[in-house]
Amino acid sequence: MAFYDPSGRFCQQSVEKRMKHYLELHGNSEDMLLFTSHNLGRLYDRICAISGNEPDRATRGDLSKLTDYYFNTNYPKEINIELTKDMAQDALDIAKTVNKWMDSLMEQEQRT
Repeated sequence: MAFYDPSGRFCQQSVEKRMKHYLELHGNSEDMLLFTSHNLGRLYDRICAISGNEPDRATRGDLSKLTDYYFNTNYPKEINIELTKDMAQDALDIAKTVNKWMDSLMEQEQRT
């Protein structure tokens, strides 16, 4: 395992858990089917639909990249890549941005 591989997994997991928590609070019974998914793009699309936000193409692309970092490092026999320092920093930056967005959604909910 490469030195930076865990950062890709941990960043993806931090975003995935926050998104699933939002769905648990605001989704419906059909959304529970997404709880077995690690696909951040699908989770993002559903959260945007629930919250009334227009999905952002760049954010969607970043989430796809973070999902790839998770799969490529968590299941290395399939693709077998190792994250570089720059990729790990990218994962961290994406996770920070998305988690801030999740914070803003939760703050909006508390104000209403």
